[in-house]
Amino acid sequence: MNKTFEPDFRNVYEKANELLMCSSFIRTFPFAIDKVIEEETDIEIVGFNEIRKMGANPEEILGSKDGILQEQNGRYIMFINEEMPECRKIFTKGHECGHYFLCHDLKKLNYYKLKDLEKFNKLYSKYEVETNMFAAQLFMPEQVLIELSKRGCHITVEFLTKTFAVSKEAAERRIKLFQKVYEWDSSRKYKNTYALSYDDLILQKFKSFIDKHSHRKNTYEYDLERELELERERQSWY
Repeated sequence: MNKTFEPDFRNVYEKANELLMCSSFIRTFPFAIDKVIEEETDIEIVGFNEIRKMGANPEEILGSKDGILQEQNGRYIMFINEEMPECRKIFTKGHECGHYFLCHDLKKLNYYKLKDLEKFNKLYSKYEVETNMFAAQLFMPEQVLIELSKRGCHITVEFLTKTFAVSKEAAERRIKLFQKVYEWDSSRKYKNTYALSYDDLILQKFKSFIDKHSHRKNTYEYDLERELELERERQSWY
């Protein structure tokens, strides 16, 4: 398969981790995604009702019932169905801003949609897998879940919906994504010091959240042996 159409899990993981660390509005879970988008992007959020006011059907015009990110003359506009349940609306915003942070070529996607349907389907599938992983890592970071698991929490759909205030669908997707990225994740073999350092920093940043929801307390001093243990713990999830 042409690598052009293969999901770049490493890039997605790193971009989501960078946002988790850099945003001053991500201090716990859940967090205000609108504030993060305002702080870190130039995306304008527009509700479907604005289109309805003009007498048009937003789902027909946009080709989406939930939301979509569009680039128009250098401006990014995120159209969101504000009538969705709140937890679904939040995940959709995280999904759509994933296109922005991952620098997805939306113009190329639209070009393929008109000129080459086979390439469109392949690129669309790649982008959707990547943005789903981005949103899952942003709202339910892998490092935090693994640490909670180590401290005795059972990572189930029910646990994720209750602890991270996500929808059942998003929780199910988060668990499935662990399996989808397993081959990439296990290939790191502790060689990626960039990823390992981010693991530790993320655990430190969300220490209070982890302590609040776990059965056992812990400290977060940087320790390579502990980082290797964290990596091995990832593999035990699959």
